[in-house]
Amino acid sequence: MSSSVSLILDKIAPQFASDSDKTFFISLAQDQTSLVYYGANTSYAIALRTAHLMVLRDRSVAGASGGGELASKREGDLAVSFHKSATAGSIPTDLDLTSYGKQLLGLTAGSGVAVAVTGGNDDGV
Repeated sequence: MSSSVSLILDKIAPQFASDSDKTFFISLAQDQTSLVYYGANTSYAIALRTAHLMVLRDRSVAGASGGGELASKREGDLAVSFHKSATAGSIPTDLDLTSYGKQLLGLTAGSGVAVAVTGGNDDGV
């Protein structure tokens, strides 16, 4: 799966194609992404999460604030505000802080395990 994740990542986030930490972040993203939940979209979900994590890393290295996406900015008397983080159900998430994270949230909304209940007995009746 790692090779297909890497290929997808190279297409959706070419800036990370030759990043020396790419395999580390793919591994991290794999540990955080459910094969059962995403099914056929698992490799894409892992690639999106990997790109998201790498963008956050780059922002941190560049000294950017962890406050989220910039919502507004003013120069006179300096005023800066950030968007608040989204929540997945009642769990706070940082996925809304990057475009890749937002795409993963969209994929998450369209994925998941379906549960069906059918009538009948175990004997087929």
